[in-house]
Amino acid sequence: MSPSLFRAEPYIAADAAAIVRAYPFATLILPDLSATTTAIVFETDHSVKTLVGHMAWRNPQAQALKTGDRVLVLFAGPHAYISPRWYVEKPEVPTWNYVAAQVRGTLEVISDDAGQTEVLRRTIEVSEQDFDEPWTIDLAPEGRVAFLLPKIRSFRIHIDSIEGTTKLSQTHPEGDRQRIIDGLTERSYPTVASLMS
Repeated sequence: MSPSLFRAEPYIAADAAAIVRAYPFATLILPDLSATTTAIVFETDHSVKTLVGHMAWRNPQAQALKTGDRVLVLFAGPHAYISPRWYVEKPEVPTWNYVAAQVRGTLEVISDDAGQTEVLRRTIEVSEQDFDEPWTIDLAPEGRVAFLLPKIRSFRIHIDSIEGTTKLSQTHPEGDRQRIIDGLTERSYPTVASLMS
């Protein structure tokens, strides 16, 4: 949970969902606290009600997936250390700027070939969306998808809540913010700097 000051608003919708969409390589945490990092995406472009993903069957967590389990998914966006040397107008101690989201929900295991294929199709669709000529699952070598399906375990997460955090020095004076942006740019953290602009 993040302090309300840095909470992406609205609580369940645009900003928090935008973080999930922008940074889909997430960490799935099960009730036993086991965790796997994998691509997890919204099931459709226009809904924030379900997420889908998959993992390798040989991953021990794959066998631990159970329909009905309550899960937590962590989406980590850009982050950077903020040095106190950049605070002049309002001196401070070191901190960290970051963008992140947490999703809580209920797991549903997807075991049938058609369902698993749709999870792969959707994951590829989201991952390829910025390419001029997106690659699709239909372009896979003949028989390759059928070969891989028994080697993965897919899942759907029915979302209960999404919380996004955007901690980007928004409580600091404009001069200090500009020094932080300049410092991050100089230290090769342009993504965090651009989010602050």
